[in-house]
Amino acid sequence: MEAILNSSAFRQWIAEVLTVFFLVGGLVGVAVGVSLIVNSERTLRFFGTMNRWVSLRSTSRPLEIPRDTTQAVQKYRYWLGAVFVAGGAFATFILATQYDANAATKMFNLTALRPVVALWIVDSARWLLIVGNLVAIVVGILLAFFPAALAALEARGSSWFSERRLLKGGDNQNLTLDSWVAAYPRRAGVIITAGALLMIGNFAIMLLGMR
Repeated sequence: MEAILNSSAFRQWIAEVLTVFFLVGGLVGVAVGVSLIVNSERTLRFFGTMNRWVSLRSTSRPLEIPRDTTQAVQKYRYWLGAVFVAGGAFATFILATQYDANAATKMFNLTALRPVVALWIVDSARWLLIVGNLVAIVVGILLAFFPAALAALEARGSSWFSERRLLKGGDNQNLTLDSWVAAYPRRAGVIITAGALLMIGNFAIMLLGMR
């Protein structure tokens, strides 16, 4: 699969597909621009029937509700602790004894970088994973035998941040451009048509150069 993605034929095909896509988009732009110039009222009425506003805030609201899993975790804390300890110990052992920096460099396609830089990246990732797995072992032990201590750590470190609150107002409709097009439809049509023709010309030249 990697050989196919890195092949020149595949990249050529992707470039041609994108070029044709933008050419079609340019043709649609010309159609829209000419429609605004020739029959502004009908075109604006058509766009008015097609416009629909979908709010992501109402859709994503269930994802922002905090859910407490403390009871389920405490009920199966010995099993969960064993999984954390066993998984962390196994991963740490593999990373410490069977790690191959050259294989990791090839797997993440870092061969284009300087060898020293590539080695630094994969070694840093290795040590991060080792530290993470050691932390998982400690968490597993605390969960199984010292749940109160783990709960105290969670109480200090846990904080809830709502993306809905941070992004409040970002989902509001902004119809400034729509209002301008409705106020000056023919002028907007000329601008859209000129921009679309320019895009068609550029991408047509690119497509011919690929052949």
